[in-house]
Amino acid sequence: MPDPTAARGGRIRALLPAPGAPRALALSTLVGQTGSGLFLPVSALFFTRSVGLAPAKVGLGLAVSGLIGLAAAVPIGRIADRFGARGTYAVTLLGQAVATAAFSLVHSLWAFALVSTVAALAQRGGNAARGAVIGNVGQGEERVRLRAMLKSVTNTGLSVGTALAALALAADSRTAYLTVIFVNAAAYVGAALPLLRVPPAEPAEPTGGGPSKPPRRAVLRDRPYTLVTILCGITSIHYDVLSLALPLWIAGHSSAPQWSISAVIMANTVLVVLLQVPFSRGTGEVPAAAAAVRRSGWVLWAGWAVIACTAFAGSAPLAFALLVVGMVLHTAGELWQSAGSYGLSYELAPAGSHGEYQGFFSLGRGTTAALAPLVVTTVCLADGPDWRPVSGWLLLGLVVAAASAAVPAAARRAERAAATRSDAPDPTLVPLPVRESA
Repeated sequence: MPDPTAARGGRIRALLPAPGAPRALALSTLVGQTGSGLFLPVSALFFTRSVGLAPAKVGLGLAVSGLIGLAAAVPIGRIADRFGARGTYAVTLLGQAVATAAFSLVHSLWAFALVSTVAALAQRGGNAARGAVIGNVGQGEERVRLRAMLKSVTNTGLSVGTALAALALAADSRTAYLTVIFVNAAAYVGAALPLLRVPPAEPAEPTGGGPSKPPRRAVLRDRPYTLVTILCGITSIHYDVLSLALPLWIAGHSSAPQWSISAVIMANTVLVVLLQVPFSRGTGEVPAAAAAVRRSGWVLWAGWAVIACTAFAGSAPLAFALLVVGMVLHTAGELWQSAGSYGLSYELAPAGSHGEYQGFFSLGRGTTAALAPLVVTTVCLADGPDWRPVSGWLLLGLVVAAASAAVPAAARRAERAAATRSDAPDPTLVPLPVRESA
């Protein structure tokens, strides 16, 4: 008779990263994201109350630095491919540590903009290098599962850090905020240390009979991959719907109680932590990954339609019930979109160029994140009668569903282009002349 205790232990171990490099990456992610979760809730108060910057200037500085940071993704990804992903990622983490600590010295708008730009460059470049590290750790399904598991770890770390930030928010003093800043900087250093346990896997050089190594800036000429990047970037707007549109919608357009904001966001966080890995099964191949993204668009549309209906709910319990249903659908769409995007970003990239390609793929999400505040506030939070913002939710859902529906065809085209590229002969190999027989 099977031992139920052993069975439960096996299920628990299945949720943990494998020993070695996967577990080291998970520890690095947990430490770094806990520090980020600690800093994010207090950053706005620190810059406005302690540094003395106007909220509008803080927003402008962060927007500009974020856009500049996008430019670092592809170059630093290329550096990771050429000189080693592990070392490049560690350097960017240390760069984030220095930039974060430097916030303690900021007393003017120009200094804030400069330090924010350095931090954004290190963060965006680090994401590209991290993607290359993950690309070197596993293949196919194993790689997607690791990426999904790291997302769960990310949410866990952010949740822990956010909870700890309540202590600094309660103190509301410069000393408390500076403590958070230095702890966050130390967390980035701590995140770099587990990388010593990750093997420094260098990209394989092309052999005599194999395909040539992708040329410099190859991703900029890879139009099929660019189209997949754009489509997946559009569908990733669900992150901004959750963080920006939903809280403002609950507070201003529904009869649900204010605590519903925390409740539904926490529910989303818990579900992502528990379900991201299961939802990622099978997405290590291009067709399954593309199908997952296509599925996510219609599920997100359904979830947003339910959330929009809270505007017509006549009671707080009914509004809250609709929010719960809408959040469950939204979370399912988020899980499928994330899993499918992970698979496509890796499986459509040539071996030896994961840093460059992951850096480029992150531009899709980065561009959407930069434009999303304007889009969601204009479309989903429009002034006027309730039917206007409700129609905005439905319109946004249809745009995302249409983009997701186009992903399978775009992925097939990119897969064919990748196959053609891998079958091409190495142009650096010069064929020897053939002597004709007499």
